[in-house]
Amino acid sequence: MYKIMIVDDEMLVRIGVKALINWEELGFEIVAEAGNGQSAFEKYVAFKPDLVITDIKMPKQDGLWLTQKIKEYNPNTEIIFLTCYDDFSYAKKAIKLQVSDYILKAEMEEEELKKIILEKKKKLDAITGQTAENQNNKLILRKQQEYLLGLLLSSNRSIELVREEFEKVNIEWNTMKYCFIQFDFRSSLKAEKNSDYQTANIIAASLELIITKFQDENVGIFTKQFGKSVTCFAMAANLNEVKIQKYINYMRNTLKQYFNLGFKSANSPITDTIEESRNHIDWIYQASDNMFYVSEGEHLTMDNIMKPSDSPFLYDAALVKEICQYVEEADSDSIHNKIDEIEAVLNRQRSNSLEVKLELSHMINDIFKRFDSCFQEDKDIFIFQKKVMNSEELTEVICAIRGFMDNIINENSNNRVDNSEFLIKRAIQYIDDNYSKKVSLEDIAGYVGISKYYFSVLFKKEQCRTFSSYLNSVRIDKAKQALKNPQATINDIVYEIGFNDPQYFSKTFKKYTGMTVTEYRSKYDKQ
Repeated sequence: MYKIMIVDDEMLVRIGVKALINWEELGFEIVAEAGNGQSAFEKYVAFKPDLVITDIKMPKQDGLWLTQKIKEYNPNTEIIFLTCYDDFSYAKKAIKLQVSDYILKAEMEEEELKKIILEKKKKLDAITGQTAENQNNKLILRKQQEYLLGLLLSSNRSIELVREEFEKVNIEWNTMKYCFIQFDFRSSLKAEKNSDYQTANIIAASLELIITKFQDENVGIFTKQFGKSVTCFAMAANLNEVKIQKYINYMRNTLKQYFNLGFKSANSPITDTIEESRNHIDWIYQASDNMFYVSEGEHLTMDNIMKPSDSPFLYDAALVKEICQYVEEADSDSIHNKIDEIEAVLNRQRSNSLEVKLELSHMINDIFKRFDSCFQEDKDIFIFQKKVMNSEELTEVICAIRGFMDNIINENSNNRVDNSEFLIKRAIQYIDDNYSKKVSLEDIAGYVGISKYYFSVLFKKEQCRTFSSYLNSVRIDKAKQALKNPQATINDIVYEIGFNDPQYFSKTFKKYTGMTVTEYRSKYDKQ
């Protein structure tokens, strides 16, 4: 199946070309389309189509510019001009650029297009046959280099075995300078939200660019792709830090220009022997994990990398309690300040990224359990935990946690509005049942499931008086009833209604009734 790209600034034309014939039936797959020459060339480098059907007049860069760039990149690419312009000057330029065909839009018909496409297929079949052997040899060489790099990175393989395998393919041992280089594309690729197919093509094209650039600079290079990152082993007689930085800057600018792709990178110290370079394997793994903490475009070396802390990040019950209190108080500023503190600690510690994500995911779960009644389904928490675990860098993790906290504040606030009357009724019932015991603000807030701060605010809003004022009024009412019994002593009454100090009881009684305990009892006895 050959790959095809359609380029035209009019979307209806692109749709028409795609729908005019059955491309798969002819052995073609449409892998990309674009609306101008500049965008088309970026996609050409990424997807490497075998055939390009392009308009001539387009914004930014036209079809002539696009054709010239494609032919410079790969002269074997078949190109068909599809245009409104029946002009000899365009035809002349097309011939000069070795364009395969020139079709007028107004005269394009299904049979004509099908005939031209089948002719191109024959030509591509011939080219493919000629280059198959070269491609196969290139693939074998690439696999061989990946194998050698794999041996270098495997610390359980002896250096004698590595040397033996190098010498089998005539690679000289310890005659140059060496270092490992790491490219990490994960964050940038995630931001672009490409399909898996597009991502694979972009990584493949980036890998090709890396190999080509180093080879052009007479640097031997082994490469191996690990997911969305690439590990390299560079070898050259004149290798130095300045040159490595120059190559990396070139690739950073080129990949940004053509694919809008960025990366983070690192290189191990340059050594005089392969054995010395192999001693830096652990450092390369550490640098790869350290990229979780740095921004796109940063380059890590032995001089600027931060070593992980001996004590990894661990949250505790006190932290969860503090955050939950802020949630109860709907104090977004304090929560975000606390998240800033967590981020600062993590940036200082640089602990293993997987362990950090697991720890933060557990923290989210503990906070969620405190407010799970606010959510209809448990799956709500899994969304945020998945975001944390799938994050490629710390800033993404922190963003997910902020989103979770904002969400839980909103849900909790909405839940309070709906249930505030119910909560206060429960609280009043608790007071009526337990007034004779020691009843604190913390006790009753815990009973109804909210913070003491929020309970205090909510109680005053619903009852137009404070919690302590209400509790005292209940106890004084009970005292007034008890004083009607002449057999009951004042001392007994004090402790039966929940007061611990007779003097404080007397003072409170007068405040609520306007008379002393003795005056109240005397007044009642006269009735």
